Amino acid sequence: MFEQAELFYYAFIAALFAVSLVVGRIAGPIFTSILEKLSGKTKSTLDDRIIAAIKVPMESFFFIIVFYFLLHHFPELSSAATFLEKYTLAIIVVLATFLISEATGAAIRWYYEEGAQSSRFKLDLSLLPLLRKVTKIAVYAVGLTIALADAGFDVTGLLAVTSVVGLILGFASQETLANLFAGLALQMDRPYHYGDYLRLPGGELAVIRKIGMRSTRLEDTAHNTIIISNSEFAKMRVTNYNKPDDISAVSIAAEVPLSTDTSRLKSKIASALSAAKPSGLLPQKGYSLSIDSVKAGTIAISFSFFVQGYQNEPKIREIVNRAILDFARKK
Repeated sequence: MFEQAELFYYAFIAALFAVSLVVGRIAGPIFTSILEKLSGKTKSTLDDRIIAAIKVPMESFFFIIVFYFLLHHFPELSSAATFLEKYTLAIIVVLATFLISEATGAAIRWYYEEGAQSSRFKLDLSLLPLLRKVTKIAVYAVGLTIALADAGFDVTGLLAVTSVVGLILGFASQETLANLFAGLALQMDRPYHYGDYLRLPGGELAVIRKIGMRSTRLEDTAHNTIIISNSEFAKMRVTNYNKPDDISAVSIAAEVPLSTDTSRLKSKIASALSAAKPSGLLPQKGYSLSIDSVKAGTIAISFSFFVQGYQNEPKIREIVNRAILDFARKK
């Protein structure tokens, strides 16, 4: 008789559990569909993405609320209600953690697929998978710790162990973390954009291709890949030829005989540039030829011009150098 009563007791709880589950599966989509209608009036699709992502957590919320009230509605289930009540807050915290994690993930996916094109805040898309993992771990770590504390567990020891492990890992991966945070700083500060032409401290001219989690990749004019750790790259004094705009003044140094007529030489170079019409040259800004120094048999000169897009500079430099060489040979 006792076993039959106990079996009926658990069967009744199971039935209420199933009813709550069904109600949650029905009420959750109804609630989210109302939110979808409201979000449909906005221009951004971010809210639509978030609402779609929280459908499952919302179903779980409705399930636990209905199950809670059904258990409290029947006096004969008071022991089960008391047990559930003890852990209700912890369960709600877990569900809230799940909801926040999914909403955060939806926001990151939205930025990856749509938001990056229209947002003023630019972030390297290659960092978004890492950002998603970090935020997910952080949200669950905080949420589960709070849930365990609400459930009556002593989390002091767990926090102490976690702190020690984090300290050990921090010391063991100092260089990796330095590169990671330097990469994030470069992405947020945006001193460079992909495709910018940079002059490195060693004098190399390179195009920035990618800022990754650990290193920055550049490509020099010979199409060789240059890899620099983010922490090192962030400390470098680098000239960006694409900022504040992509117009740069270029100066080409040369030595010519002492008897050279610099005015005629300047005209010769200008004529060569006018005939070649190289891409990126800005003749309307004018040319200049200055004498830098005078030596025993030669004079050092500098020919200056303006170019739009530093990638065009090598071709123009070649034309200028050939014009100087032709002028010197004809003399």
